[in-house]
Amino acid sequence: MVPFFIYWAVILVCLAWAVLSLWFTIFYLSRKENGNLWAFAFFNVLAAIVLAILLVFYRTWGWGITQYSSFIYLVLGILGVLTIAQAVLGREKKEVKAA
Repeated sequence: MVPFFIYWAVILVCLAWAVLSLWFTIFYLSRKENGNLWAFAFFNVLAAIVLAILLVFYRTWGWGITQYSSFIYLVLGILGVLTIAQAVLGREKKEVKAA
């Protein structure tokens, strides 16, 4: 029973992080503070790494929980798309200096 709770707790925490990250992305884009998105992209990568480790761990030693792994792929995909969007939108224009 404990592996079941650990599995779903990690997935739900990463899903909550993705929602929070999306909210901050919209918040910073509306304020034209695009440079802050790089930090959220970095933390999304960390969350995706944690999910990938969890997936490998449960696929390798699976305790009958692997039938739910399609949801973990969905969360991994959401984090991946969000990371790429934040990395692209996080770029700021370079100021042109007069020579």
